[in-house]
Amino acid sequence: MAYDDLLFAKGELGAWLGRRLRDALAEVAGTNADEILARPHEQISDEIIERYLVPDLCLDQAGITGSVTDQRVDVSHDVMRAVSDRSSPTYIAGSRIMFRVPFTGIPEIFSLKASTFSFNPPRATVLDGYVSVFRDIPADVLESDRDRVVAALRDEVAKIDTYLDYSRRDIAIANTRLQVQVRQAAEGRRAKILADRDTEAILGVPLHRDKEAAKTYRVQPVVRRRVAPVRQVRPQEGFAPEPAITDEDFSNIVTDIVSTTRMFERLAVTYADLREERLRDPILTALHAIYGGATGETFSKRGKTDIYLPWGDDGPVFLAECKWWTGPKAFAEHDLPQLLDRYIVWRDTHTAMVLFIRNKNATAIIAEAEAIIRAHPRYLRDMNSIQGSPAFVLHKDGDRDREITLELITAVIQR
Repeated sequence: MAYDDLLFAKGELGAWLGRRLRDALAEVAGTNADEILARPHEQISDEIIERYLVPDLCLDQAGITGSVTDQRVDVSHDVMRAVSDRSSPTYIAGSRIMFRVPFTGIPEIFSLKASTFSFNPPRATVLDGYVSVFRDIPADVLESDRDRVVAALRDEVAKIDTYLDYSRRDIAIANTRLQVQVRQAAEGRRAKILADRDTEAILGVPLHRDKEAAKTYRVQPVVRRRVAPVRQVRPQEGFAPEPAITDEDFSNIVTDIVSTTRMFERLAVTYADLREERLRDPILTALHAIYGGATGETFSKRGKTDIYLPWGDDGPVFLAECKWWTGPKAFAEHDLPQLLDRYIVWRDTHTAMVLFIRNKNATAIIAEAEAIIRAHPRYLRDMNSIQGSPAFVLHKDGDRDREITLELITAVIQR
C-alpha cells in the first residue's frame, strides 16, 4: 500500500517565523536615514509588515475533489499475503483513491513542525495549490472494505486541518510580535536619527553628506483620499448650502474601517481581550494614513468621540463610536444614545457605530442590534449596505428634514 510524504516534519515553524522577524527588523535597520525622516515612519513600518506578515494557511474543504484510477499495487510487504520473494516488488491489480484539497497560503508551512505536534503527522503531497491525499489499495481489499478506505482518507484530511490549527496558533502569535517589534523598531530608528541630527547641529563644523547614499531611495508620497464635500440641499427655502460628504466617500471610509476590523477577526487571539480604545487605534491609524486629520477622543457637542474625521474648518464630515456588545439594554439605552445625542451635532450627516462582538451567537446579536436601530424613534429608513454592513437613515432630534446616515459595522472577535 503506497502513501504520500510526511507533512509538518521537515523543519521547525518557530525557527522559520523567527527568521522572518529578523529579516523584517533588518529591513527597518537598513532603511535609509533620509527616507525615515522624509516619510511617516508608520507608513514605512506598515509596508515592511505587509511584506513579512504570514497569511492564513487554510484548506478549502468545500472545493475538495476525488478520483479513482487503475494502479498496480506492490504487496511484497503485506504479511497477510503469500509472497514467494519479499526482496523484490510483487504487483497485483488495484486502484489509487485520491482526494485533492485546494488551499490558500504559503505552501512551505506544510513541511514545518509547530510547537504543538505528535509523532504521527499526516501524509500528503503538496503541489500547485492543492494538497493531495491518496492510497494505493489492492482490488480485493477495496472490494471488501471500500467504506473504511474512504473514511481513512477523510480522516487524513481532517488530521491535516488539525495540524494547520497548531500552525495557525503559532503564526498568529508571531504575526502580532512582528507588528509590534517592527513598529517599535521604526519608531526607535527615527528617534535615533533625530537625536543624531541634533548632535550634528552642535558639532560646529560643516557636515559631510554621502551624495550617493542620498540617491539610494525614492520617497513614496503618502497616498491620501481627498474627502470631497458636496452641497447638501434642504427642502425649505432660505437654506444656506453646507458641506456634506458624498456617498462615494462615505462608502470608501466605511470600506477602510471594515478592512481593519477584518484583521481583528482574523487575529482574534491578539485582539479579543483589548479595550475599545485599543481596538480603535488601528482604525484611526488606517484612516489617518488614507485621509489625513483623523483623530480620536475629540470633543464634539457633549463628549469625546472615538473617531473624528474633519473637513477643513467646516466641522466633521464623519465621526464614529467603538463599543463592545454588552447586551441589548446597554446598546439601546447607552451606546446608541451616546452617539446620536451626545456627539452628533445638527450639521453632521454621516456616522458609524463600530460594534465588537465576542459572543458565539453573533448572527443573532447583529440582527438584534439592527432591530434596535429600526425601533429608534428617529429611524426613517434602511439604506444600501456597504461591505455587508447595514446602513440606516435617521433624522435629527425634533427636525425630520435634517437626516443622518448611520452605518452599523460589526467585528466578530471570537477566540
